[in-house]
Amino acid sequence: MKTLLFILLFASILFAADAKDAAFMLGAEDNYKSALEKAKNENKVLVMVIVKEHCRWCDRLVKRTLSDEKVKKPLEDFVMLVVDKDDSYPNQFKEELFPSIFYVDPVSERSVYSNVGFVGTKCFLNDLNTSLSAYNTLFKKK
Repeated sequence: MKTLLFILLFASILFAADAKDAAFMLGAEDNYKSALEKAKNENKVLVMVIVKEHCRWCDRLVKRTLSDEKVKKPLEDFVMLVVDKDDSYPNQFKEELFPSIFYVDPVSERSVYSNVGFVGTKCFLNDLNTSLSAYNTLFKKK
């Protein structure tokens, strides 16, 4: 029984994705400044996902929610960024709970919406719509 537990623990560590791996796997940006510039150039909201190593809820968000086919198409209307909690990004986005998701206006660099913790596909899609609506109301030039 101890051997099985050890194997399961070891396998979960092996398959845990760090932020750079997750960004690569999702086709997302992995640097705040370049993602912000891309969002500005494309006039899109920046979806910033902050994860930490060995966080099972972060792994679930990446592997279940963000990898879901239902999420990929709507995310094309956003610029997605995946960063580690220790990476370089503005202090106003520093959190103590992970994963953290911020929907950021690329011009003002202010969050228009946020969520902390694992969210499933349905909730994430709802958050995308809510953040886009908030962005259009607060920041979009008419």
